[in-house]
Amino acid sequence: MVVPVPFRRWVLVKYRGSQTILGGFYCLLPIQGQRVIAAVASYRHGGQVEYKAYSMFVREYGDVLGLGDNLVWAVRADLVKWLDALVHNSFLRYSTPGVDRCWYLRRISQFLAFAPTMLLPQGLRSSFEGIGRSTWILLRHGCKAWPIQVVDAVMQNGWREFRIAHGIAPNYKLIFMCERKWIFNVIIFDENDIEVSYNWTMLANEHWRQFHVVQGHLITGCLPSTILSNLPLIKSGYCCIPEVNYLQEFQTRLQPVLEDLNLQTISIRMGNKSWTISVDNGDLNAAMFNPFLNALHLQVHDYVFIAMLPNLEVRVVILDAGNDKERIYDWL
Repeated sequence: MVVPVPFRRWVLVKYRGSQTILGGFYCLLPIQGQRVIAAVASYRHGGQVEYKAYSMFVREYGDVLGLGDNLVWAVRADLVKWLDALVHNSFLRYSTPGVDRCWYLRRISQFLAFAPTMLLPQGLRSSFEGIGRSTWILLRHGCKAWPIQVVDAVMQNGWREFRIAHGIAPNYKLIFMCERKWIFNVIIFDENDIEVSYNWTMLANEHWRQFHVVQGHLITGCLPSTILSNLPLIKSGYCCIPEVNYLQEFQTRLQPVLEDLNLQTISIRMGNKSWTISVDNGDLNAAMFNPFLNALHLQVHDYVFIAMLPNLEVRVVILDAGNDKERIYDWL
């Protein structure tokens, strides 16, 4: 079963004439059509608020969205998590075709920085073939999400709001990580290849970390919070040119971390393959670094995405210069 139209967000509709703050209907707003009541908030004895899934919604969507077993909540925050998950799941379930898990790069030109629409990254367009075909995708950034209508491989309705909210400017770079089907996590870099943060990102912009994890889950709590707050999760990406000294570039990108944490080794992971490189006074061991570099087979203008995770593991993604799509190696 699929959802004909995904939900774009939820809203609270208060009871008519009610003076209470929390009582009312929690409704899901579809991309097209009328809102759907998903839950009801009502006051019980002693002034306690109870949040409960709407029975008609459970009957109609229980087999489609995976509503869970616990459908009554005493805390509003738990209801909010449930509603957010329904929006997310509706994009997973509303269409059976989808996009494979991969990273895509879109460079923002002077024109695109102010345009009301934007063409999808080249490597992603093949998933949206068909003249006149319309598909809704969900762009997630931090704790917020923007539904975007894609028509003929062009992001239309919703793109302008996303662009304005993030202040996207010329020479910015957007990396789209396809989580599953039509849901994309977005990472935004400025003209200096430094990640741009917003009020809704900060520590919430963590969805992309788990990508290409083959052996278990990442340990995200292995460092004291004081170190985590100062640890740049994303150092940067850079465009490769023939004259680049790759060893020096990696050192430059990771230098603050190497110095602050006084690391003796770093571990670079790509899929199920890893390289351990020793560090001597902030300098990477060239003999240990070169096998990793040789395995990448870098091309002119490839974009190298370097990420330092909280468990001190370095992740690297190569975006192919030819199609703005992640280069898939045998070990991914």
